[in-house]
Amino acid sequence: MGIWLRDRRVQLGLSQAQLAETAGVSTRGIREIERGRAASPRSRSVLRLIAALGLEAATDPGEAPRGGDVLRVAVLGPLTLRVAGETMDVGAAKQRGLLGLLALQPGLSVGRDEIVDVLWDGSPPATCLNLVHTYVARLRRLLAPVNRAGQTSDAVLRRTRTGYLLHLAEGQSDAVEFTELAARASAEGPDEAFRSYAAALRLWRGAVLRDAPHQVREHPSAVALTRLRMSLVQSYADRALELGRPADALPELQQAAALDPLHEGVHARMMLALAASGQQAAALGLFGELRTRLDDQLGVTPGPEATDAHLRVLRMDLPRSPAAASAPATSPVPPALLPYDIPFFTGRDEQLARLDALLFEQGSGICALTGAAGVGKTALAVHWAHRARDHFPDGQLFMDLRGHSPRAAPLRSVEALVRFLLALGVASERIPGTPEAAADLYRTLTAGRRMLVVLDNAVDAEQVRPLLPGGPDCMVLVTSRHRLAGLAVHDGARRLAVDVFGAEESRLLLVRTLGRARVDAEPEAAAELADACGHLPLALRISAANLDHAPRRALKDQADELCEGDRLGLLSVDGDDGSAVRTAFSLSYHALAAPVRRMFRLLALVPGPEIGVEAAAVLTGTTPREATRLLDQLSAAHLLREHRRGRYRYHDLLMLYADERLRLEETRTARESASARLYTWLLAAVNRCARLLYPGTQRMPGADEEPDGAATSQVPLPDLADASAAARWLDVELPGLAATVHRAAAEDHPAAWQLADGLRGCSWTRKHAVDWTAVGEAALAAARRAGQPLAEAAIHNLLGDAHAQQGHMDSAIAHYERLLALAEAADWPDGAATAHNNISTVAQQIGRLRLAAEHLDQAMDIDRRNGLPQGHPVVLGNLAHTLRDLGRLREALDCHRRAKGLLPSLGSRMNQLLNRADLAEVHHLLGEPERARHHLDILLPLAREVGDQDTEAFVLRLAARIRCDTGDLAGALEAARTAAALSDEDGDDHSRATAQLALGGVLLAVGRRDDAATAFEEALAPARERGARDIEARSLLGLASVPVPTDRRRATAALELARRSEYRLVENEALTVLARCALEHGEPAVAVEYGRQALDAHRESGYRKGQAEALDILGRAAAATAGADPVPYWTEALEILDALGAPGATALRHRLADRLAGQE
Repeated sequence: MGIWLRDRRVQLGLSQAQLAETAGVSTRGIREIERGRAASPRSRSVLRLIAALGLEAATDPGEAPRGGDVLRVAVLGPLTLRVAGETMDVGAAKQRGLLGLLALQPGLSVGRDEIVDVLWDGSPPATCLNLVHTYVARLRRLLAPVNRAGQTSDAVLRRTRTGYLLHLAEGQSDAVEFTELAARASAEGPDEAFRSYAAALRLWRGAVLRDAPHQVREHPSAVALTRLRMSLVQSYADRALELGRPADALPELQQAAALDPLHEGVHARMMLALAASGQQAAALGLFGELRTRLDDQLGVTPGPEATDAHLRVLRMDLPRSPAAASAPATSPVPPALLPYDIPFFTGRDEQLARLDALLFEQGSGICALTGAAGVGKTALAVHWAHRARDHFPDGQLFMDLRGHSPRAAPLRSVEALVRFLLALGVASERIPGTPEAAADLYRTLTAGRRMLVVLDNAVDAEQVRPLLPGGPDCMVLVTSRHRLAGLAVHDGARRLAVDVFGAEESRLLLVRTLGRARVDAEPEAAAELADACGHLPLALRISAANLDHAPRRALKDQADELCEGDRLGLLSVDGDDGSAVRTAFSLSYHALAAPVRRMFRLLALVPGPEIGVEAAAVLTGTTPREATRLLDQLSAAHLLREHRRGRYRYHDLLMLYADERLRLEETRTARESASARLYTWLLAAVNRCARLLYPGTQRMPGADEEPDGAATSQVPLPDLADASAAARWLDVELPGLAATVHRAAAEDHPAAWQLADGLRGCSWTRKHAVDWTAVGEAALAAARRAGQPLAEAAIHNLLGDAHAQQGHMDSAIAHYERLLALAEAADWPDGAATAHNNISTVAQQIGRLRLAAEHLDQAMDIDRRNGLPQGHPVVLGNLAHTLRDLGRLREALDCHRRAKGLLPSLGSRMNQLLNRADLAEVHHLLGEPERARHHLDILLPLAREVGDQDTEAFVLRLAARIRCDTGDLAGALEAARTAAALSDEDGDDHSRATAQLALGGVLLAVGRRDDAATAFEEALAPARERGARDIEARSLLGLASVPVPTDRRRATAALELARRSEYRLVENEALTVLARCALEHGEPAVAVEYGRQALDAHRESGYRKGQAEALDILGRAAAATAGADPVPYWTEALEILDALGAPGATALRHRLADRLAGQE
């Protein structure tokens, strides 16, 4: 009591005498209590003291409202106030300033003088105290929901003798949470400190009270928080380097460096982290920038810390990350995906001992548990995994590979890899797009770790092999009905056979489930029951569960009932017709209450590998709460398994049995009605996701309407508040949704094409999550059988996208042409316009620009007739791309500007970002660097926020090109390398080729010719395979420019290809390269011929850099020709290069000066 009283009084800024006066007690009494001398203070005095200190009498000393869900005041960034889960509008600037000032010092009294001085910056009005009182009253109204019953209005914002105090409980202040994490980290070991530092720094959303007046931002408490943040960033970076995770520290270091561009400690660690992440050039460039800033602003040179880091980078004396530098950062929390362990696990002592021994043996670390269905392979694997999990501190992964699933094809390895990478902390948009790249990243992330990987229900070795981790300290446990001989022969897997139980193991299972007394009372009946179940563990557990729920039922009766039933059929063990599994299932099923039985059989209608509570409720027409109760009963009876919270799966054999009961007990009408409910609910959820993630995407007519029945369902749609929530929902549900399309297509249900149409946007952002071609073909066949031409048209659109993603451009065009024909026949103008636009996109990529322009003209004409007099922004953007490639840059710019004005109507942030990127590119080509840089400065952070990997890579490629042409070679190299890394992960051939092309151009500019040649070669191969003629021609030009003198054969091939494929801009560049080639081969006359053609073409297009290059070559050709004057050419070229800020301007200026001096 004494310690609490003293701390509370000091916190409020009260002396003992002041508190005594307020509470009406003696100063001596307070002194005695605080010193611990008052063993039993009078209750009346205690109550008065509590009241004086602003607490409830019924509250224990020190108790306060808890929980950030009740109240959260955040100052580490813009001021944010959340009350009862709702973000509040704090009000005017000075009112916000007052709350910010108090929140900087929670629990401490802030004097009125200080408040007035800070809010009015030393010039307060005469009414300042009244205004402060008004602000306090308004803030208390905002905080009113936090007050508990019986509290006064000042329970949170309290008045003290000298001013005001903000009373915040645990979890209600980000500043307090930050300082507590910082203090905890300083006392922890490296691993724990690393996690605490990361958690502390994640609380920051920007500068302290970024949106508050400067007097509040510059308050000593705000400055102290900022200084502590800078200190923590450095400590976090030190731990990251120490643990071999330099890339994790880079984002925090970069933010800290932006806040304090002269902080040498931060820059030193950023240099080391960049170099340790494989970015040595960027690290060296960072030192140069710091040195320049220090000299310009302070007139000093870098100190020892930064200089030492610079030397270490030069020597490459630094820790290395165990993963590739480009690998996405993963979660510090080890994955723990093991399903629940089975209660009363029985027997398998021999197999458990052999598995234990594998922990200490040398070998591949792969063990295959093989045996017949139902023998308990999964149970054994999961049980042993749980008891051995401490041997694998870096995590445990689990995946059902669906090797023998009656309602779903075996899981593709790439789908399993996607889920494993998500579990390892890789964001969905960062997951590579090809199986090979995904497997490489998976092996990289597991290398150097001790992890356990359980692969359940494998179909063969080929399905397993891509899922084998990369580290020798990992262990893999595979279960399968097959022998997996290939895995043993080629991968060194040990095989462990799992058979049915022996008699004693079966008896032990019954004892552990039913109790020893009950089994010992009927030993012969127990043996007969085990025999009737064929000693199959799954059947034994189900029979035992039935008996456990019927305590008066004799084991003999159960055994007799099993023996007298049908022992044959699909649910018997292979080769043993006496196993009677179906009979065991039937007994368990019929012991259930009618609603539970109905849930069991209706779940057979679920197409995917698992089901959630909400979908189960929709199927059965119940509420989620009732569905949860029924599912729990099924799980308790071992007829269903909750493999993770709220997600349920059948065993394979039980699924077949459920389907059998469904056909026997539910009428066709009832089955169709249940399926229709599920389809309607899923379609409504998919439509909501599509609106959030892909606004403006063309859908079939009526797709935006709420499906019939969705609004009347007892089950609300998923909580999809924003695009992020929609993306998370799709990450979980997409495999099931794809299976639903196949199931609905087999039933010729409209949901097949409606769902496929709604999921079309996912075919671009989740390319390999499912087989999109198979999804589209199934939906298309159903639409044809149903005679639905509009549905056929929409699915041709999906199939066109799927083929375009795979680089099958002719097939893509064929599908889009079919879309066009169907849309025109059905009088669907939006569909026809989409078809024209999509055909133009593919045609533009393969060099058929005139065909692209023709289709775009038709799309524009349809849009104008369809109520869009200015055109559709997407069509305008694609028209601009075609005009750009045809060398009509001013017209392209006009189209992009018109599109920009129309884009807000689409509501698509992505399209607005891409439009800005297009504007930056065309301004750059037209020689307007300031406008290009303006767009670029906005683009880079936006691309990261959008979270789409392909878009970010596109913006970085553009940044690399602009920076290279304007002299920022270090920045260009970093952007090009990052773009290449992102494109490699994405897996799209077109993206990879363009990224390598950009990287090659920058490497050539910095003089790394061999590396440039490698990049150009890596761009050339996929470009040729995909038919991307512009990339192919530019790659040939790059390869031609690597040697000195220039390779004439490759340059000529590029020119011919550009002319055949109508890429006028590339053709003009090829003429420039051939002019340079002739000059380097000592043929100035030929150089003049090519140079003049190039100059005329560049002037016609408006490409300024190309004009400067052609003028420079013509000048050099004139200088090599007797009687010719290069000065006019070089003078004009220099004017252009100076305007562009191009790196070649300096050399040209010297050359021109030397020439003019020689003429004098």
